[in-house]
Amino acid sequence: MQALVYNSAWDVALEERPVPAIEKDNQVLVRIKATGVCGTDLGIVSGKYQASSSIILGHESAGEVVLVGKSVTTLMPGDRVVIDPTYYCGQCGMCRTGRQNHCAHKSVTETGVSADGTFTDYYVAEDRFLYKLQDHVSYEEATLTEPLSCILTGINQINLLPSFRTIVLGAGPIGILYSHALASKGVTGSLVDISKERLFKAGSIAPARWEAYDSFQAAVEAADPSGRQVDLIVDTTGVVGTQVISNLANGGYLMLVGLRDGTSTFNPKEIVDRSLKIIGSIDSLGTFSTAHYLIEQRIVPAKEIITHTFPLDRYKEAFHALGCDLNERTLSPSSHAIKVILQSS
Repeated sequence: MQALVYNSAWDVALEERPVPAIEKDNQVLVRIKATGVCGTDLGIVSGKYQASSSIILGHESAGEVVLVGKSVTTLMPGDRVVIDPTYYCGQCGMCRTGRQNHCAHKSVTETGVSADGTFTDYYVAEDRFLYKLQDHVSYEEATLTEPLSCILTGINQINLLPSFRTIVLGAGPIGILYSHALASKGVTGSLVDISKERLFKAGSIAPARWEAYDSFQAAVEAADPSGRQVDLIVDTTGVVGTQVISNLANGGYLMLVGLRDGTSTFNPKEIVDRSLKIIGSIDSLGTFSTAHYLIEQRIVPAKEIITHTFPLDRYKEAFHALGCDLNERTLSPSSHAIKVILQSS
C-alpha cells in the first residue's frame, strides 16, 4: 500500500508499506478513504513539532471496515466509520485520573506522531476507537470529527456563559470550528485573521451573529467599545500568547491551543488579583462522540469548512495549499485554504 512517511524535517515521501495485520481479537482493519491535513502535520514536516522517524503521518480520518477481529461484534465489513486516533490504555495513572489524552503510552501510540498514522490506504484500530457514519455524512466531512473533539475538550475546561464576549484568533479550520462549537452553546463573538482572503471565506461559514476582523484591537473595540475588555480569548495561532491579557476582563479566560514554540511573560500578581485563567488544551478527552453527533446533525457545517481535496499522491500540492512548500522547505500562513483533505485510492 502507499503511505506518506516522515523521515526527518522536510524529508517526507510516498513509500510502499505492507498492509497492517490484525493482531488482536478486538482490532479492525479500515480502508482509509479521507484524511485531513492538520497543523500538527505541518509542524512535523517543518521540524517545529517532534515526531518519530519513519512513521506514517496523518490522524484525522474516516474509511470503510474491511476486516474485523474475532471479538468484534459492533462492526462488520462494509461499515463506514470515523476513527478516534487518540489511543489510551485506561490503566495507567493518567488514564485512571481522567487524563486519558495524556496516557502514559502516548510516546509510542500517538497516531501519526509516534505511531503509524492514516495518510495511507489501510489502518488498524481497536473497535472502541471507531464510530459508525450515517450515509449522509461523507468521509471528507467526517475527518473534521477529531479536530472538533479536541476543541470540545478545550471548551469543557471553561465555566462558559452564553454572554461571554469572545474573540477567536485565527480563522483557519480550528478557529472556525471553535466559533461553531461555542455558538452551539449560545456564545457569539469574533474571528480574527491577518489574511483578508481567509477572513472572507471564514465570514461566509462562520456562525450567525459572529463577525470577522483583520485585527485583534478592532475585534476588542467592537465587543466592548468603552472598556475594551472581553471574557474569553482563544489563540489558535500559537504566536500571540499572553500579549492579550490586558484585554481580558476580570475572571476571564485565555485558551491556548496553537502548537508553536515561543516565550510569553505575564505578571503573576495580575493573574491572581484579577482571577484570570490561562488554559492549555490538546487532544480529545471524552468528547469524540459529541463531535461525531454535531457533524452528523449538521450543527457544525463540516462540508463548508473543507476548501480543497487532493488524492494522496498529490500530497505536495495539498501541503502547498496550506503554505507548506516541501520543495523550497518553507512554511508560511496560507492566504486561501481553510481545510485540506487527502483522499486515498
